Amino acid sequence: MNQSDKDWLTERFGTNVLLDEPMWRHTTLRIGGPVDALVSVKTEQEIRDVVLWADDKNHPIMILGEGTNLLVRDGGVRGLMLRLADDFEAIQLVSGANDSSATVNAGAAVLVRRLGKYALDQGLSGFNFALGIPGTVGGALLTNAGAWGRCMADSTSSIRVLDQNGEITSLHRDQLQFSYRRLDLGKRTIVLSGQFKLKRTDRETLQEEAIRLQKKRRLSQPLALPSAGCVFQNPQGQKAAGELIDQAGLKGLSVGEAEVSTKHANFIVNKGHAKASDVIDLMKQIQESVFEGFGVNLEPEVTIVGQEKDS
Repeated sequence: MNQSDKDWLTERFGTNVLLDEPMWRHTTLRIGGPVDALVSVKTEQEIRDVVLWADDKNHPIMILGEGTNLLVRDGGVRGLMLRLADDFEAIQLVSGANDSSATVNAGAAVLVRRLGKYALDQGLSGFNFALGIPGTVGGALLTNAGAWGRCMADSTSSIRVLDQNGEITSLHRDQLQFSYRRLDLGKRTIVLSGQFKLKRTDRETLQEEAIRLQKKRRLSQPLALPSAGCVFQNPQGQKAAGELIDQAGLKGLSVGEAEVSTKHANFIVNKGHAKASDVIDLMKQIQESVFEGFGVNLEPEVTIVGQEKDS
């Protein structure tokens, strides 16, 4: 990105653009080199404007949520990271108050756990699983995030997107192709919001379930150290990835200051100043050991972006 492009972004977005911004400040792993530009966009018009400009300039674009499930390489990212804010952080109850079900609209930048808490407070079932999921609604939709046997696809009725042609449109549930930890959308399609259909139920029962799930999460996951959540997808028809890694004897294995968690083997934690290269090397060792021991190919659940430091 040349200086003229950086000047345009600064003139258009002012203090809402950060140039050559270190990504370790914006990922839950606390790892990552600099991005050319990190831009906060607050309205649908702003995101449309910057996407069309970037397309014209041939700059890559990536949406940054809360930086969960994301590993940025040490050399950083060329192009733009967009962070959705303001209009994209709204939650709205859009159905009547006396129905047996309710529809909730949530912007792509809404924290998933905040949406889960909102549903809980409204006495709406179907989103307690989300209370312990880090990240934003947009990212959770794209990865069909889930826990405790439920996922985003179970309650999604439609999503609003900016498509590859710069058009804003709605896609209804029968147009959405969800699969395990994935939503298939067109290339360069950006999720702007989601609409979810939930059932009204007894709030006290929901609260008891929420407490039980949150307690289970605290006991089973390494929440005290930086991580990106589960590193590998659970292989279909096999034991869970964490169980396979544990049985391979890999808990506590480390490269640099990246370590396979001793609490949950499908987490890699940053014990201080781990580099992206440490995490990637550790992931490769895990994949090799699990394949040698069990004949199972573990597929990454974490998204790896950017370039090596010396490239």
